[in-house]
Amino acid sequence: MDPQTKPAAGHRVEGVCQKGCGLQLSRGDISEADHCCVEALRTVTDALEERSATLEHEARMARLRWNRREQFLLAKMSALQNEAQLAALKYQRRLHQHMVHINSIAEQVTGYYKGDLRTTADMQSQTTEKATSQEEEEVKTPEVRDVCLYC
Repeated sequence: MDPQTKPAAGHRVEGVCQKGCGLQLSRGDISEADHCCVEALRTVTDALEERSATLEHEARMARLRWNRREQFLLAKMSALQNEAQLAALKYQRRLHQHMVHINSIAEQVTGYYKGDLRTTADMQSQTTEKATSQEEEEVKTPEVRDVCLYC
């Protein structure tokens, strides 16, 4: 049963109008026969139009709320995307700095290693030269030693 077609609160429904409008009537309307179908239908129509206007207004307000919410969420999503891009650039920059630093350390280690090889090679050649010169001196020295100074 439609709430608009119900009689006012406190009236007990006794029957349906037999004149043609089909509205539910209270005992008072039936006994007094003061029911006017045209007036009753106008009242129902006005109530329905008022309810329709209220629903349209509520729908319009809901649409506005949803549009505002959508705009807010889109703005927030855009801000988060920008923040994520900035963070990615920041970490990319840091990664690049760390890679440069690691390459610098690697070059230093390589340089020290090459320097150690050169130093080792130089030391070996110097040691070899010293050993060779000492052997030559030893070869010469025994000849001098074979000569006896006291004899």
